[in-house]
Amino acid sequence: MTNREELTWKIWESEGMGRALLIGGLIAYIPLVNLLLLGYYGRWVSRLVRQEGMALPEWSEGRPLFEELARVILPALVWIFVPVMIAGLLSWSLFGIFDFMHLGFFGPTLSLLPLALVAVLSPPAMALALVRLYRTDAVRESLEVARILREVIRRLRSCLFPLFQFYGILALGWPLAGFAGFLASLPLLAQLVLIFREPGPET
Repeated sequence: MTNREELTWKIWESEGMGRALLIGGLIAYIPLVNLLLLGYYGRWVSRLVRQEGMALPEWSEGRPLFEELARVILPALVWIFVPVMIAGLLSWSLFGIFDFMHLGFFGPTLSLLPLALVAVLSPPAMALALVRLYRTDAVRESLEVARILREVIRRLRSCLFPLFQFYGILALGWPLAGFAGFLASLPLLAQLVLIFREPGPET
């Protein structure tokens, strides 16, 4: 196995993974409560960035998870929620335009390009934003859009394997999307943090 595959299995086989997956997968199905997943991921990423080990947080930690949620909610809005909403609106608009032009199969395919672009750029951008956040403890560092996008594009090639793995797990586990999402997100975040943890020209 490659080092990245070994890292994935190390995370999945780590102590407490079964309990974390069960709770995280169930929480994913509860509207609003599922935002707590951001706090969980944020707390874990903070450990990775500060090189405090790879032990998974405990869901029983309570208050620290809410504190991390408060810290990461703004970067998540900037790098995930808003881009997905904008891309969705663009795709919907393009679909209507291309359908009016009777482009057949090419219309729906081309209309998905904005969503595809966000699917590729948003995860590494969010990961880099969190690296910058936890390295400096300054939220503004996670919101420097131009600098973060430049660095993501510069290192995008290194991000492709984690992204393929992430979407592959989601595709295979879509009937249980909540659990698949939790299972896929942990190795994705770990691998992206390793890529961006070493400072580059823009980080």
